[in-house]
Order: sequence, then C-alpha cells, then structure tokens
Amino acid sequence: MNHKTLLTNHLSNLQVDLFMVNYNRCETDWRDMNYTPDYSKFYFICEGEGWLKIGNQEYYPAPGQLILMPEGVIQSYSVISDRPFLKYWCHFSAKVGGINLFQILKFPHCCDVNDPKLVQEIFDSILAYANSGEVYAHMMAKSKLVELLSHYVMNLDLQQISYVNMPIMEKISTILAYIDSNIEENISVQDLAQIAHMHPNYFIRFFKQQIGVPPIHYITGKKINKAKELLTCTSNTVTAIAEDLGFSDLYYFSRQFKKHTGLNPTEYRKQTTVLTT
Repeated sequence: MNHKTLLTNHLSNLQVDLFMVNYNRCETDWRDMNYTPDYSKFYFICEGEGWLKIGNQEYYPAPGQLILMPEGVIQSYSVISDRPFLKYWCHFSAKVGGINLFQILKFPHCCDVNDPKLVQEIFDSILAYANSGEVYAHMMAKSKLVELLSHYVMNLDLQQISYVNMPIMEKISTILAYIDSNIEENISVQDLAQIAHMHPNYFIRFFKQQIGVPPIHYITGKKINKAKELLTCTSNTVTAIAEDLGFSDLYYFSRQFKKHTGLNPTEYRKQTTVLTT
C-alpha cells in the first residue's frame, strides 16, 4: 500500500477537539522554556517577530506562516524584540483511534500557506463559533478546525509527512494491502491477526488504535465501497454482487449497504443511473 493511501486511511478517521482559540498580540514578557504541553497548538503569524523551539528545532516565524506545535513535544517560546507577534492561535487535540495523531505521523512544524487570507478567514470562523452560545457552535468550531488542519496538509508535499514508528506502519500497510487484495473473500479477524503475528483480541485493539475503526468495520466499509462500484459499473444482480463479495446472506448485505449509504442496493443503483443519464 502506497504512502498516499495509508495517509488517507489515517486522516479520514481523524477526531479533533478544540480547547482554546484567540487573536492577540503577545505581551513583552511572552516567554516559556522547556515545557511539554498535553495539547497541540497552531500559530498563524500576522505581524511581528519571535522565537520558537519545537523539539530540537528552532524557528523565527515570519508573517503568513502557519506553525504546528504538536502535543507531547518539548517546546520553548520567547519575544526577541519590541515587535512581538500578532497572531491567531488555538489549542486542540487530534486523535486517531484514541491515539494522539502526532504520535503516529510526523509533520513539518512550519509551513508557508498559499492563501493567507483564507487561513485568516478560517480562524475568524473558529473564533466566532467558539464565542457563540448556539447549540451547534462547538460542532461548527470543530469542523473549521478540521478545515484548518486540511489546509495545513494541502500546503505540504506529502513526502514531508512521515511515520513515527515505521515497523508498525509497515505491518499496518501489509494488513490493509491484504484486505484490498482479498476484498471478495470472507476475511476474518483471525486471518489478519495471523498476518500480524498477534493474538486476535490484541490485534483488534491494535488495528483500531492505528486506523480509528475496528477491523470488521473497516472490512465491511471496503466491501460496501466495492459493491457501490459494481452496482454502478456492471449489470450484475444484487445477489451476484453480494455473493462475489463474500456475503452469504443477501438480507445482511442489504442491511449493511443501507447502513453505510442510506439506500438499499437496488435504490442505490436506480439513483446512480439517474445521475449518470
């Protein structure tokens, strides 16, 4: 499985939470040394200058740069002149399967955004929703945080994103490739656990921690995606498609298909036929 596909699997199961967000100018005594936060941070620099240290790397960010300071990494920051930063900033968490995203993936800490105005608008939206008393406001703030993370990734070369633990990622990659290659078979947890050389109970926890969903849920989703393709691109009957994908029970297949798409297979085929004619 290639790097892009593996990244897609992780990022599509991302769960975020927003703790704080603000827009202000740093005080002249803005300074903290060698601390390790239990939350991640974004800084978007609008004006001024300052110094950051993230892990062993030092930065002097410029206006228009978006800075990612990951949870669990030792950090320092300080003013360096009488022109301290004017910046947007937020504190947040990003997890996949309950694990800090930045324990799985290593991202560059600093990126030059292609559209600074758009990033500013996203931060303004996060601020507005964070300060709103509407019942939907926190959900909207989190959705905008996901948008901000997405734009950060969009401004990177994918080769700049690496895995913290390559042996684990190679194991996961082998498992996902096996699922893709055998999607028409009745794949069991025991089969996958054997490939991973793990006890099935431990494997289920391991898979969910790395991918964000249990293995059976992931396999079923892949089978439904393949079924959607076959319903759209072939004239095979619903029964034949179900059997080809390892579903021995047509009712169970139809129920799972509707759970994932909101339509039963026949309705889905009619709908896609209308859309393509």
